[in-house]
Amino acid sequence: MFEQIKVFFMKIWNELIITIIIGFFIRSLKKSKELVKPTINELLNNTDYNSKNWKEEIDKVLEIKTTVERHFPEYKDYLLIQYGSSVIPDNKLPSDYDFIVLLLGYPIEGNRYMHNKGTISDESNETNKDQVDIVFRDYLSFLFAASAGMPYENSVIYNGKLVKGHQGYFQWLKNITKNILFDKDFLIRRFKEKIIAEKQEFHKCLKECEEFGHDEYYVIRAGYYYITSILQLRRIQNFEKVITQNQVIELSKVRSFYEDILDDNIRNKYEQLVENLKRNNTLDLISIDDIKEVLLYIGEEYDKNK
Repeated sequence: MFEQIKVFFMKIWNELIITIIIGFFIRSLKKSKELVKPTINELLNNTDYNSKNWKEEIDKVLEIKTTVERHFPEYKDYLLIQYGSSVIPDNKLPSDYDFIVLLLGYPIEGNRYMHNKGTISDESNETNKDQVDIVFRDYLSFLFAASAGMPYENSVIYNGKLVKGHQGYFQWLKNITKNILFDKDFLIRRFKEKIIAEKQEFHKCLKECEEFGHDEYYVIRAGYYYITSILQLRRIQNFEKVITQNQVIELSKVRSFYEDILDDNIRNKYEQLVENLKRNNTLDLISIDDIKEVLLYIGEEYDKNK
């Protein structure tokens, strides 16, 4: 009798131990799954576009609504627009995602939000080329820039896809810029003003890097915009008197400027710079000295064309 009771309790004890072990394993598995969270890119790739709420799902994944409420409370509505390589059918480029949020509202101070650093990542290189870029812009400032012939804004309008927001506001952007003709001299003046601002930003970032040890990535990024604007201006100077939107959009395709640089060494440095900003290269392949060297070459050529 005693042996039967002993066997009975041993059986219960063994089953309890097994249950505890299994429970521990399941909890550990669940915890490990929680720790390995999918990236934003993976979540976007798995979005069910047949779902009735797919637009809200994307907005939630990107945390657009919460970001606007937290950082731009004066804006009460917005348009979420997807653009770039991810909206091109059968695209062969890396599966990165580019979004712009156009903010609707009237800031109390009258200071319209122009531009933020764009990427959600600290650094842009080949290790995070599948990341997501999100830019926040004031709607009216974006419209004014597009109407003035700025390449980036016109490219977004022409090739972009509205994900969330009032279709009428997005269509208005398309209608206003669709048949607009830009005066060459006016566009040249705007670009010269743009280059002055970008030159100041470059030297500001350079000073902060040299004197305060700020990340050199921001110097490189500022140098990219500064150099590219000069190359764009040189193209504009060769245009006819009246410029169409299609010509302006072509200026946003920065890889086309490789052929404008005759020096092989300088061309290679600019190419490395562009590919770094597009996350196809590592940051180590471009340096501040490279930026200065390209600027010196471009600046000399630019001065000759004044």
